[in-house]
Amino acid sequence: MEEQPAAARGVQTALRAISILEVFSTSRPALTLSEISEEVGLAVPTTHRLLKALVSRNLVVLDPESKRYSLGHGVMSLAQIIMQRDDLLSIAYPSLERLRNETSETVSLQNLVGDQRVAVSELASPHPIRMASGVGTPYTLVRGAAGKAILAFMSPKDIARLVPSSTSPTELLTELQSIRDEGYATSIGEVVAGASSLAAPIINSSRQVCAAINITGPADRFTQERVAHTAPLLLEVSANITRQLGGVAHPTHTSRALELATRDGRSASVELSLPRHP
Repeated sequence: MEEQPAAARGVQTALRAISILEVFSTSRPALTLSEISEEVGLAVPTTHRLLKALVSRNLVVLDPESKRYSLGHGVMSLAQIIMQRDDLLSIAYPSLERLRNETSETVSLQNLVGDQRVAVSELASPHPIRMASGVGTPYTLVRGAAGKAILAFMSPKDIARLVPSSTSPTELLTELQSIRDEGYATSIGEVVAGASSLAAPIINSSRQVCAAINITGPADRFTQERVAHTAPLLLEVSANITRQLGGVAHPTHTSRALELATRDGRSASVELSLPRHP
């Protein structure tokens, strides 16, 4: 019999492992090796080998007394990513509408996905000439306001790993420090020619940056003067969303929001005494 290519074998193994995870249910939360083997239609040795791999990743756990397998905490960790993502969108959406209505420019929520950012929601500007990121389109973190707003608040290890992919790593490192100081990032034509953007990060309950709110419009309308005027509102919104997620807003977001709001005669409803984000 002709041997399967390595890629095909890898896909088959992955599908078999997934089928094992799918046999568990609320009515049957714990199963023996033989029960799982019968359910998925695989030989006991094959099933046992796959279960060992799943146990090693904490996706499945084995009770040493009952000899029954059940779903592990690794599954819950994955589920929490989805729940947190959905919570973020439901929490952020009213703020996205507020920003779009007050700026009349396109506003998007861009989530950190791996080493990229992806818009999960985008409210278009009412103007006939407008900019858009496109929901579901992945973008790099080393270009564009939203990407840099996320990257600036990632761990030093991740920054060191990702910055070299930029065309100007030294300049980008300097800019990231400025973004951390100011609390927001800007860009002009870095991803889309003629686009001007302003973005601020969102911090989750694990005190990790998970997304950015991005405001973008044509550079001749969303001018640097308008960007500077909009920054206090964006910093206020990002700090409030972070707090609603159970995260801790970076002091920059609160202090700069109040500083800029005072300078521009605006009011900002953000908390003053927040602990420092590590």
